[in-house]
Amino acid sequence: MRGLSDLNIGDRFESPTHTVEQEEALAFAQRFDPQPFHLDDAAARQSLFKGLAASGWHTASMCFRLIHDSGLDLRGGIIGQKIEELRWPRPVRPGDQLRVVTTVADIQRSSKHPLRGTVVFDHVALNQNDEPVLFMRAHVLANDPDPADDRR
Repeated sequence: MRGLSDLNIGDRFESPTHTVEQEEALAFAQRFDPQPFHLDDAAARQSLFKGLAASGWHTASMCFRLIHDSGLDLRGGIIGQKIEELRWPRPVRPGDQLRVVTTVADIQRSSKHPLRGTVVFDHVALNQNDEPVLFMRAHVLANDPDPADDRR
């Protein structure tokens, strides 16, 4: 498990890949984002997307899983404080293979609680052609172990 002191600005973590399954994209859209360009290929061809596109929220959800699987492994979990920026520069299509590259952009240690702080991560999701499909700048709570809690 990584603590706050184990992270440095510029550290990078890369996830394994995940193939976007059409059935999962359709099920997510049906339940949470039922717009025609997420549900119907013919309607999607007539839209801005020019074909079936996964919901951006489904893309974000898949990316959260990939971030988890990247080996980031923060003590206490990946606890989000805020999303500063979230962009979807191109659509995600069924069959796309996604991976996420995470970079530590900033570290802000708390002045009140020196064992805690905020880590700013830049997450970029790339498809099989290394084209970005999502960019997210997220602020995450991180902490170091308390030496007084040495339970060995």
